[in-house]
Amino acid sequence: MKRMKLSALWMMIMMLAATPVFVSAEAPSNGQSDQAFDNKMVKRMKVDNIYEHISYLSEEIGSRPAGSEGEQQTVDYLVDQLESYGYEGVKVEEFTATTWYGEDITSYNVEAVKEPKKNHDTGQQIVIGAHHDSVPNGPGANDDASGTGALLELARVFANTPTDTTIKFVAFGAEENGLLGSQEYVEAMSEEEISNTVAMFQLDMVGSADAGDLVMFTADGEQNVVTDLGAAAGSRVSETVPYSELGRSDHVAFHEAGIPAALFIHTPLEPWYHTDEDLIQYISKEKLKDVGNIIGAAAYQIARKDTPALERANVAPEPVEYEYEPPQL
Repeated sequence: MKRMKLSALWMMIMMLAATPVFVSAEAPSNGQSDQAFDNKMVKRMKVDNIYEHISYLSEEIGSRPAGSEGEQQTVDYLVDQLESYGYEGVKVEEFTATTWYGEDITSYNVEAVKEPKKNHDTGQQIVIGAHHDSVPNGPGANDDASGTGALLELARVFANTPTDTTIKFVAFGAEENGLLGSQEYVEAMSEEEISNTVAMFQLDMVGSADAGDLVMFTADGEQNVVTDLGAAAGSRVSETVPYSELGRSDHVAFHEAGIPAALFIHTPLEPWYHTDEDLIQYISKEKLKDVGNIIGAAAYQIARKDTPALERANVAPEPVEYEYEPPQL
């Protein structure tokens, strides 16, 4: 009797498997649409990769002030990592500048470029940046190995992602000496490059467990396309991010050239900012993952190859309202 019941059950399963199943043709809900849109970034972002980069930069290399042996080791590491992701012709741009203290230094910017396919090229470009140097007296785990680690992971994720927009991943040198690397980088841009650059995302101190919440800072305190994208991405993958006004990082030179730019940073700052206590033990993987997801989703929204069709697509993200927050440092 038991064998007959099992046989009957098996027959029913086979019949159900052979029966066509009809699914509603209605578009998915906004939540499902947003998730489908962002999964290209979120599901591929590996926070352990970011953490390992921070560990190497802050513990294996340690202090990385501009012009030091530590900076040179950092540059070599950046080039090795970017080339391992498949980027060809990684640029190391050397520059000499006078610091606030009046000692001339030689420092470096490192750039990797993600080119779109020719038949999907809008002619536009975005820049994702972080600074790879630290202050002389500290290992700079959060400032700014955290931003540099996130930059490398974003470069890895975007390496094989179809886009219609050029993406430039840039690790700036000599930020701690007066934003010198980003100034050199922007000064070297042609008028056409500046005109074609539609967004600049700056990652600076994005991992401290003891800092405050994520804020997007613009140099003039005004919203722009970068803060619009960041707020919308945050609302989908985390929470809506406020904006505020602050210079003091590498987004400033891009703003002064007329390029929409914003700094992504947690504020108020952690108590060991610019000290020898800026150690990896105070880094939060949760915050690293959160920022990586937000920047990845925001950049993907503007760079994905079907951007012109987004207004008609079921998975097109919608703009959100977001608030100004007074600066807290």
